[in-house]
Amino acid sequence: MKLVHLSDLHFPVALPFTSLKGKMIPGYLNYTFRRRKKYPISLWNAIVRKVKSLNPDAIVISGDITNVSHWKEYDESKKILEPVLGDKTFMIPGNHDRYTNIAAGREGSDLPYYEKFFSPWMGDSIPLQNGYLRIKKIGKLALVGWDSNMPLSVLNAYGYVGEEIVHSTLEYLEKEKLDQYILICHHPIWNPPERQESSGHKMKNREEIAELLKKRPPLAYLHGHVHTNWVKYPDPQKPYYVINSASSTRISDQKHQSGFHLMEWNETELNIKRFSFSNEEGEFTETQTISYQEKETNGR
Repeated sequence: MKLVHLSDLHFPVALPFTSLKGKMIPGYLNYTFRRRKKYPISLWNAIVRKVKSLNPDAIVISGDITNVSHWKEYDESKKILEPVLGDKTFMIPGNHDRYTNIAAGREGSDLPYYEKFFSPWMGDSIPLQNGYLRIKKIGKLALVGWDSNMPLSVLNAYGYVGEEIVHSTLEYLEKEKLDQYILICHHPIWNPPERQESSGHKMKNREEIAELLKKRPPLAYLHGHVHTNWVKYPDPQKPYYVINSASSTRISDQKHQSGFHLMEWNETELNIKRFSFSNEEGEFTETQTISYQEKETNGR
C-alpha cells in the first residue's frame, strides 16, 4: 500500500482587502508581504504530476490549505485541489483553516467552512459527546484524523487535543478490530532538538497524548505546522514514526527543507521516501530523507 502525505499547502489566493475583518487583516498582510512569493502555484502543479505518477492508494492532507480562512480561499482551494480529490483522499484542518470564529463554526449554527467544502474527503465522523474524530478505512489500514486547532489571537498558533479524544479513538479501534492505523493531526507531537517550538506555537499537551498512545501505538503520526520536513524513527517514548510533510508547496531555502513523503507499507514494515522540488528539472524528485534516529532525539 502506498500513501502520499501532503501538508501546509497555503494556496496563493488573492483576497479583496475590504472583505477582511479582525485578525484576518494582519494575517493576510503577513502572508502577502512575507510568504506569498514562496508559494508559487507552479509547485502545486508539479505535485499533482508527481502524485499521479506515483499512483498512491491514499492521499493524506494534514491541514492548512488556506491562509486566513476566508470563504474565497476555500472556494478557490477546492478548485485547485480537484485533481487529487477522490475516494483515496483523507483531509484534516490546520490552524489556518480554523483562523476565525466564523470559519471554525463558532458563530451561528453553520458548519465550519472546512466541513462545508471538504466533508466528502474527511472520512466518517465518529459520534462523540465533545470533540472531533474522523476515520477512513483503506484496505487493512485505518486513517484516523484529529483536530488540534481553534481560533486564537494573531500572535498564537498553539494546538490542543483533549485526552477524551485519545480514549475514544483507542476504544473505537478496539471495538472495530482495526489493528493497524495511521494518526493524522496538524500539530507535531515531537520536534527535532534544533526545531523546538514556543509555547504559543506547539500542541499544549502533546506529552500527555504521547503517553496515552503507548497503549495502542499507530504505525505513524503524520502532521504539518512547522514548514520543514522530517521523519523520526520509533523509540521507547514514541514507538511510531513521526512524519512532517510541511510545507509541501513552499520553495525550499536554508531554513525550510520542504517537500512531501511517500510511505510504502507491506503490512510488516513502513518504507518512507521524500520528494522535493528540483529547480533544474522543474519537477518533484526523490531526495534524501531528513531522519532522526533514537540516539539523536534526546528523548524529546
